[in-house]
Amino acid sequence: MAAGMSTDPLQNATQAAKEQAGAAWNNTKETARTVLGEQQRAAAGGLGDFASVLRKAAREMDGGRQSSACRLAESAADGLEQFSGTLRNKDLNGLMHDVESFARRQPVAFFGAAIAAGFLAVRFLKSSNEPGQRTAETSTRPYDTDIPF
Repeated sequence: MAAGMSTDPLQNATQAAKEQAGAAWNNTKETARTVLGEQQRAAAGGLGDFASVLRKAAREMDGGRQSSACRLAESAADGLEQFSGTLRNKDLNGLMHDVESFARRQPVAFFGAAIAAGFLAVRFLKSSNEPGQRTAETSTRPYDTDIPF
């Protein structure tokens, strides 16, 4: 009899199921990592593009006067470009480590950023619906109770 092989069919089936589950879990993790990596690169590209547009608009709007609004927009563009570069150059594990480190060092700022990100995500999702589209939730209400932000 081969080493490690049991004659009990139940044990064999259990072991085979464990191996299949482990393989499926590893496959799922790799797929998720690939998708997240693609989204990370897309986000980095979008942020870089937005930073460039913001910088160009600030320069055109300012007309060389170096107003405080222009300096603020330039500073925001610099920060966005720096963040875009970080997204582009770090892997998912490195980004997670940075986020965890930031959360430990600055828990209040991290919590505020999480709230702001959640708010922006909700606004994005709400704006991505077509204007005339009504969901089952909104179509059953007798009047519109949405509060504009």
